[in-house]
Amino acid sequence: MALGKKTGGRQAGTPNKRTADLATRLETLGCDPVDGMAQLAMNPANAPELRGRMFAELAGYLYPKRKAVEVKSDDGPSVIFQISTVPPSPEVL
Repeated sequence: MALGKKTGGRQAGTPNKRTADLATRLETLGCDPVDGMAQLAMNPANAPELRGRMFAELAGYLYPKRKAVEVKSDDGPSVIFQISTVPPSPEVL
């Protein structure tokens, strides 16, 4: 690598041979996987689980996946509530 610049190799965004071969085979067969998933998702005759999975897969092409957010709690003061269902004796009042 010369001074942090890319020299040689595929251009960015160029599919590798395996991906290009798969795209060619699918095109030859007339198969569009995204179209197939959309048809499965929109067909009310399919099980809701299958339709939901297809919608979720298709959403990944349009919307970024959200990262998990870690919830941290500070170990500061806490409040403890005690609830009693027994009425207190008159001496406690």
